[in-house]
Amino acid sequence: MSRFSPEEKTLLAPYVSSADDDIFAVTGLAGIVGAVYARYSRAQGGFRETLLKEFIKEGVIDAAKAQDLIERVLIAYGDDSVGELEGAHMSFENISILATKEIEDRRIGGSPIEQSTRYVFYDQKDADGNFRYYRDPAVMASAHAGAYVETMDFIFQTYCDLVEPMKAYYSGLKPMSEAKYAIRTDENGEPLKILYAECKDEKEQKAFRITYGSDIRTKACDALRALLPIATKTNVGIFGNGRFFQNVLSHCYTSNIPEVQDVASRTQTALNKVIPRYVKRAARNKYVTTVHDNMSALSARLFADVAPSAEKDNVTLVDDDAEAIAKALNSRTGGVPNYANAIRSVLASEKDLLTVSAMLYPYLRHPLRQIQAVLRKHPRSVLDEVIAAYVGTRKTRRDRPGRALEAGYPYTFDLVTDFGTYKDLERHRMCTQLRQKFTPTLGFDMPQDLVTAGFADKVLACIERAKALYDRLLADFPEQASYATLHGSQVRWSLGINDRALMHMIELRTQPAGHPSYRKVCQQMHGKISERSAWRGEAIAFADHGDYFWSRGDAEAKQRVKEAALDRT
Repeated sequence: MSRFSPEEKTLLAPYVSSADDDIFAVTGLAGIVGAVYARYSRAQGGFRETLLKEFIKEGVIDAAKAQDLIERVLIAYGDDSVGELEGAHMSFENISILATKEIEDRRIGGSPIEQSTRYVFYDQKDADGNFRYYRDPAVMASAHAGAYVETMDFIFQTYCDLVEPMKAYYSGLKPMSEAKYAIRTDENGEPLKILYAECKDEKEQKAFRITYGSDIRTKACDALRALLPIATKTNVGIFGNGRFFQNVLSHCYTSNIPEVQDVASRTQTALNKVIPRYVKRAARNKYVTTVHDNMSALSARLFADVAPSAEKDNVTLVDDDAEAIAKALNSRTGGVPNYANAIRSVLASEKDLLTVSAMLYPYLRHPLRQIQAVLRKHPRSVLDEVIAAYVGTRKTRRDRPGRALEAGYPYTFDLVTDFGTYKDLERHRMCTQLRQKFTPTLGFDMPQDLVTAGFADKVLACIERAKALYDRLLADFPEQASYATLHGSQVRWSLGINDRALMHMIELRTQPAGHPSYRKVCQQMHGKISERSAWRGEAIAFADHGDYFWSRGDAEAKQRVKEAALDRT
């Protein structure tokens, strides 16, 4: 027998998928569902009973009561988890790629999808006839405006000028008449690669042409994206819960990048129309800004006379220093065979050293191992000084120190990769990434195809102009100077990760269709893990160490097969 009368079922119909089943979906309660769940968690009845009893008044939803309840739960009671019961879809369009990183770095509670530099050519101009790159108002009002526009226009024009030549270059390597794609399957359902001349009808010919065009296009995109500056305007769509958006907004308000602060203000205006109570507390965080200022000053003082060293390997697996541990053990045991306490003490010191090094890392230009080496030479009082500055003066439980306190994963990689690789790998949720400031001065990963095609000189001209613009802006606009960083520019960042998350990352990112740059990095990471622990390396069974020049063609062909199957059904 149903728990609800026919009249109650009628009232419930717009809001739940079933009035009878104990498993049901909730619909049509955007902006209010969180309030119902908040009350439901402390009510004897179920969701539907709570909705009928407390939120439907005279046949319609009592929105005022719902908003009042959210206000009391979130503000008066501080129950932040309620913010995870309501969400919103947000579109961020025509913002810089630099700004997208500030948004996407808040990894918990949000699911972003970004316009891809691997599939889209950025050769279109806006309605005003301008290339699509961000123009910071303060920079444009300064004496640097002319140099900024001239440099960005030169880079974008070079990018545009190379689109057709690079497509022609790849078409020359793989003429359509010689290309083979598995756009059909054999009698056993296995992929069957065929030539264009072997297509059996117009539908297959069309599928072949689409696959070939995508194959050539994505190869050109992959090579040319190295030229795109992170000032490039892009689009990001995100679904996130209320707590996620409040954290994003507070982070963006606290950023020193003017564009990011503006994005925060405009985002809150939009969210106020759909989930206003959940983002009400978003604001610039004085605690974070104070910590940032203190850490910037302290790191500059401690490393004032230390030049960044050059690592031999761009993929470094940072282990505990065995020699330092042995030396410390010898000094602490003093010939007394009570090694347990000595080992425990030394390992605790090593953990502190890694954590304090991670605290300093984003404020420096130095490799992680070099930071550790420098700190080893200082007395414990210096480590304590860094810890005090990083933790700061916490006045509430919401004054939380940064992600350096997440240090201590089984693996810590110190990476120097091109920005494009960083952008693709840093998004993995079950990890901790810390990055140093983006600049075009650390080096550049030159795509070999651009060299082979004869365009190295054009790329080098863009690199030199980007560096010159960065140097020009740095003194007056230290944050905005980062816009001159190119996708091919090298960035230093660290990645803390566990075995399971690393398995997912390596197996996903070494697939043949992956970008050659991040495939190489993940292959190197797998090699480092295998050297340390053979069985762990073997467990990552689907790591692909192959080299695939035409990596996207097979994936595109599989898509055509799937589309054909959908057409048949």
